[in-house]
Amino acid sequence: MAGKWTSYDVAAESHDRLAVPTFFDQPARDLVAKLDLASAASVLDIGTGSGVAAQHAAEVAVTSARVVGIDPSLEMLRIARSHGLRCLAVAITPGLPFANRTFDRVLASFVLSHIPSYEDGLLDITRLLKPHGRLGVTCWGSIENEYRAFWQSLAERFVNKQILADSTREALPWEEWFTEPDHLANAFQATGLIGVEVHRVVYTIHANISDFLALREASLQARFMRQALSVSEWERFKETAAMEFHSRFTDPIDHTRDVLIAIGTRP
Repeated sequence: MAGKWTSYDVAAESHDRLAVPTFFDQPARDLVAKLDLASAASVLDIGTGSGVAAQHAAEVAVTSARVVGIDPSLEMLRIARSHGLRCLAVAITPGLPFANRTFDRVLASFVLSHIPSYEDGLLDITRLLKPHGRLGVTCWGSIENEYRAFWQSLAERFVNKQILADSTREALPWEEWFTEPDHLANAFQATGLIGVEVHRVVYTIHANISDFLALREASLQARFMRQALSVSEWERFKETAAMEFHSRFTDPIDHTRDVLIAIGTRP
């Protein structure tokens, strides 16, 4: 049952249509820029989703470069293919289906927080790097978001707070841990990567209330709620959220979020 709500298949369309342009496009561009792909002949995008980072990688890499995207969600990969990406495969880490020292560059956008053991995941990822190959990842930072916090308070009216917290930890065990730059840097260094840099970038997010609520309704926690609640309770929650947001906030609800971008090199 847990697999049903943790799957990104049901969220793929709204992710690509709303979340990518709102939250993920610019961090993906910045991650690709910091990885210096101009000389890379082979690039792997782990957790490619609908392919935003892989697309940007393909735009800046040499024409002959091989850009590969992997993801556990078939529906995400279907959308990625519709965006022109061709080298795609279903895979997860640990257990990536590639030989050691295969890629010049590896990207993982907002992926580490999902892996049950980030240590095992990073070891599996870094083994794929060629000597002097570079790994780049992004993680959410620690800036508070009043709109997400308010949505959370509404959710806790319908599902027990502890149950919601437990569901988040099940799906995103390292989300909070990796808001700390030192934790990210130390994780990279523990795998043997050198020249580790962690950059914190603050982005302005522009969203109207209806799109923000649609994004939250596709989130992991909301997908858990939808499974836990009856159909009528879920509809009542959505109606309550829309009414409360429109009465409390001025549309649009512009705000800031910070992202950590970490880069490391295999000796």
